Amino acid sequence: MLHYHQPSELLAWTVDHHGLSEDIKVLAILEILCGLRMTVIDLLLCSVSQKPAMINWRKGFFRSSALARFLNVLESDEQGAIHLQNVLRPRVIELVTCEIDVEMEDAKLIFHMSTKDITPEYLLSFDIEHGLTAPLKETTPWLRQILMSAMRTTRAVKENKHQNVETVSFFLNHAKLM
Repeated sequence: MLHYHQPSELLAWTVDHHGLSEDIKVLAILEILCGLRMTVIDLLLCSVSQKPAMINWRKGFFRSSALARFLNVLESDEQGAIHLQNVLRPRVIELVTCEIDVEMEDAKLIFHMSTKDITPEYLLSFDIEHGLTAPLKETTPWLRQILMSAMRTTRAVKENKHQNVETVSFFLNHAKLM
């Protein structure tokens, strides 16, 4: 296999590029890539790879907001949004599931109680806000957001007339999951 070791300066601009528009510059770069039989994605994937020659490009890419901007551009494009959703959906489901599993493990301590702990004094002084709602808000933010979203569906909003969604519904739904 042949290895090309031509200095990169030979591919540098041979004209004064200061007067050129961004579109003209990008088109020139695309022509160079085409001549090298590379795509924009080939360039991107190679420049963020773990290859030693690419370390500075990789660091610059991840140090900047380039990835977030790139994903935002994809999301704002109709075709890009569909591809982005197809790629991210399984990863997001896995991420959320893992976070919920951790939260549920942490929430077990809130619900852990033995029958000897349930005394008349305890029942008379029990405060759902301080005993359950506040600790669960802190311990289970992902689960809470999912449940709150589920309670805001058109049907749920119409049928849920008398309850404080923040307190009663969260507790009831959370308790059912345990």
